[in-house]
Amino acid sequence: MTALHRPSILISAALAVATPLVAGSQAWSYLDESNRHGVAYVVLYWPSILLSHLPPAATRAFTLSALPMVLMYFAGYLLVCRVVRAAFRRAGT
Repeated sequence: MTALHRPSILISAALAVATPLVAGSQAWSYLDESNRHGVAYVVLYWPSILLSHLPPAATRAFTLSALPMVLMYFAGYLLVCRVVRAAFRRAGT
């Protein structure tokens, strides 16, 4: 496994902090369940969507603090950065 790219870590950390803030500002538009669809909803709420499929005890453990959610966002964005970098490396060779 290659070393992590520092800009990827910084970008992932910034997005992991910003995404819950944006999701909170957009929460009012998703009060009605008929509006809960589309790319924007999935991008903003994918950790919550994943947690909704876990047993209630596990969901409670993840939602006691905001830190697990931020770490899930961070891991997801870091994974996306690694996939994009690998795709660019593959396309360049």
